[in-house]
Amino acid sequence: MRFACVGGVCFFTNLAVLYCGTELLGWHYLLSMAASIVIANTLGWLLNRRWTFIGGTLSWWKEYIRYMSISLSSILISLFLMAVCVSALGINYLLASGGIAILMLLGNYIAHRDWSFASSSRS
Repeated sequence: MRFACVGGVCFFTNLAVLYCGTELLGWHYLLSMAASIVIANTLGWLLNRRWTFIGGTLSWWKEYIRYMSISLSSILISLFLMAVCVSALGINYLLASGGIAILMLLGNYIAHRDWSFASSSRS
């Protein structure tokens, strides 16, 4: 449940950065999405480390590297799905981003639980 709450905060952060990058700064939506994922995932790591997977024995930087390596895989998958949804299927980029985030939730939780914070106690 805590992971889902952190995910909700990161989801809205992701959408806000995506919107600001695309609409306000005029960036291509894929560039905005890449930036939003890095920002939201760093926030997610901080929140999950402090609240979801408390009590880790790994140093913070090892956890962060593990967390971001899973996030990199998610970024690549998300960017591919985003390009398909927006360019090929004509779905609005914000709706596509929301759908992709929901689709990726369970896989990301399992990967972070079992590898990023593997030496941490579970919540």
